[in-house]
Amino acid sequence: MSKLIKHYTDAVLAFAFKDQPSKTILQKTSEDIPAFTERTLNIFKKSRATALVLFGLGDGKHALALHAALPETTKLFVCETDMNTARTFLKSNSDWTDKNSNVNLICDTSLWAQLYLLALANVSSDTATLVLNPTMDDETKQQYQSLQRLFMQSKPHQAINSSYLSHVGVAAPDLSVGAILSPDEPDLDVYFGQFPDWVKEVVVVWDNETVPETNYPCAAPVRHFAHPLDDFASQRNRMLDECEGDWILCLDGDEMFNEEVWDLFPACMLVKRLEACYFPRMTLYPDENHSKVGYGLWPDLQLRLFKNSKDIRFERPIHERLTGIQGRTALALDAPILHYSRLRKSPEVLTAKLKRFDKAGGDTITHVLSEDYPNVERSLFAEASFIMGAIQMLMLEENPA
Repeated sequence: MSKLIKHYTDAVLAFAFKDQPSKTILQKTSEDIPAFTERTLNIFKKSRATALVLFGLGDGKHALALHAALPETTKLFVCETDMNTARTFLKSNSDWTDKNSNVNLICDTSLWAQLYLLALANVSSDTATLVLNPTMDDETKQQYQSLQRLFMQSKPHQAINSSYLSHVGVAAPDLSVGAILSPDEPDLDVYFGQFPDWVKEVVVVWDNETVPETNYPCAAPVRHFAHPLDDFASQRNRMLDECEGDWILCLDGDEMFNEEVWDLFPACMLVKRLEACYFPRMTLYPDENHSKVGYGLWPDLQLRLFKNSKDIRFERPIHERLTGIQGRTALALDAPILHYSRLRKSPEVLTAKLKRFDKAGGDTITHVLSEDYPNVERSLFAEASFIMGAIQMLMLEENPA
């Protein structure tokens, strides 16, 4: 996965949003770099780790010292949130961009993206030593301390679909798929066609006075309801009220799981004590073979799978947030929600949709449609397959939200 990290960082650093203000980083005075390096190496050796993660690039001196001191067989990962800091550093240290180098610079404003990239590279608290750059400003240090704690608390897990790997059949969990849809949503035949027959039901609340007459073929039973959209949280709560399964999966009309993820999906709900699961959302653009990345565009975590409970509700009229999740949660690593919005809808339709978002939010936020985003090849990301027989997860004892 080092190839993914290098391509990801290249794409993010090569991109800059228009009128994006430059962040001024107030670095603290460097402590004795040799002493920092020696102390870090001692901790690294005692831990018997195979990788070292440095949170924060800072002025680059500590990263360079660690890189020079570490054995060539040890991988060094350096995480940085400020793009200008990273660009300036790489201008003077172009060898860090070498694809054969043992150093990996992970750049993104999103700490979640950094966590995911480390996890996809099989870097965990069991295999890596984590260290904070001492020259970071207090705000950045606090952010990375939060990431460090989350990194330490998360445990890798394989959600294995035993029904495919053994002679003993395992009953599919009782799952309701919930959706709020517009009759004008394109390619709804493809959307309904993705659901396997083991799904208990698909519950749809249409943004309409009546249920549309069009009948889309679906292997799972579909139950239709209609209510004109007032705000998104209210509409989704109507959907929740109609779901009868032990588990609920929320999936929008422009979202899909690939067929092999659906084959392995029951394993997610068989994890002991699991209450809910987040999925990365991969927004496909400019074509089906590329995904948006950087600046929060990926992993774009979506809390979509959860046990059915009357305490779980959606809040906020737009960009609605799911509340009431208690207990153990998981972050799926290689089971992305494939988001086709930019590929299936024209710019005019998307602009009208964003204006609708603005109205639902009381015009307190203005959404803007851009034509340019950083992106990388989709094939660089891990996606669960039938051959692998499992979905890769990170387990957390509490909901990170």
